[in-house]
This record gives sequence, C-alpha cells and structure tokens, in this order.
Amino acid sequence: MVMKVNTQIKRPPQEIVEGFRALLKYNSPACAVADALGGFNAMTSDIKPMIEGIRLVGVAITAKTMASDLAAVIKAVDVAQPGDIVVVDARSSGDTAFFGENLSISCMNRGVQAMIIDGATRDIEELREAKFPVLCRGIVPNAGSISGYGRVNVPIQCGGVEVNPGDIIIVDLNGIVVVHQEEAEAVLKRATQILETEHVLQDKLRAGATIGELLNIDQILSSTFAYQERATGRQGQ
Repeated sequence: MVMKVNTQIKRPPQEIVEGFRALLKYNSPACAVADALGGFNAMTSDIKPMIEGIRLVGVAITAKTMASDLAAVIKAVDVAQPGDIVVVDARSSGDTAFFGENLSISCMNRGVQAMIIDGATRDIEELREAKFPVLCRGIVPNAGSISGYGRVNVPIQCGGVEVNPGDIIIVDLNGIVVVHQEEAEAVLKRATQILETEHVLQDKLRAGATIGELLNIDQILSSTFAYQERATGRQGQ
C-alpha cells in the first residue's frame, strides 16, 4: 500500500495556541497541563530529550512509518507550517534511525520547531551542535530507508498517547503532554488557573506548613479501611 498524505488539517485557533505558549513563562507548564487533563495524555518517560533546555508549544503534524521507512517523516516535514512539531509513530523501533542531521536542516528550513519520535535518531553530535530539539527513545547509527510507505497526518500513537494532526503539544524538561483540539480551550483555562494560583499553596508551605497539613491527609486516610487497621494496631490480629 502506497503512502497516504493529508496536506490539509484542522488547526486549533491561533489564540488558543498562543495561550498555551504564554504558559512557558511559568516553571513546569507541562505539569500544570497534565494536571488540568487529570493525568491523561502525558507521554511516557521513554521519550527523552536529546538536548537540554527544551521548552516548546506547537501544533502536531503526524507521521506513521512502515518498518524502517523514512518517507513519511520526510513528507511530514515538507507539509508542516512554521511553528509545527512533527510527531512520529515509529512503533518504538530502536533498530534504525528515523531522523538525523539532514532532516534537521530540512526542519529548520520549514520552521519546524521540534521532532518527537517513538523510535530512534542518529547524528546526535550534529543535532546537539545545531541545538535542534529532538525527543525520542534512543540513538542508533543505522539509517532508515526511503521506500515510499507510511501515513502523514493521521491519528497515531506516540509514547503511549494518541496524537491527532492539529493537537497541541507542550514540551518542557518534565516531558511531553498532548492536548486534543476539542478540549484545548477548557484545558488552557484550567492550566492557567493552576499556574496563576500555585503561589498561594507555596506561600503557606514556605511559612512552615506541610502538604499533609494543608490537604488534611489524616482525614483523607481515615476514610480508608487499611489505614484504620494500621492506626489501631489490629492489622494481622
């Protein structure tokens, strides 16, 4: 089956994208967005940054590869718009690299912000020298082939999360969070509220309180049978 390429995707309103980008002024915005999503849609820790200091927000362009075929990744870069982030479903492959120095130059020519790969990259020394943001599972010297198969701008899986073309991607040193378009406005509002009010809790902590005290942890635990058993010394009797 030959490659399928969707050149046109539904994009989130630019003001929503800029709203998420404004969260980058805070520390750990990815954590706040993950909290706003109830703990869903954060990629697994297997997808790691290959350079330091990555803090990005962008719209997802997706690529789904076949075997070690680079064709879909190459085409995804060509259909991307400035500020986009290319997200690659390489089926967790660690045998061949789906990205390297030459593709990073293509990305910079197109204005692509970053590459996220559920697979491997290569040319790591050159990528670090260029400071091009790559997040992936690992590094391997073997290059993939160009056979002409795969999919561009279709729903994919990356790092244990569904990613659709047009989703909003938030990246910082804590990891990667995916916000689906249909919930982006509500998530942005909640994440902004979390970040703007976090100082209230932290002011109380710096004044000497503990998290347990502020959460009234004893009351929470007292509602669990196991905690009652341990507290009364009856466990195992």
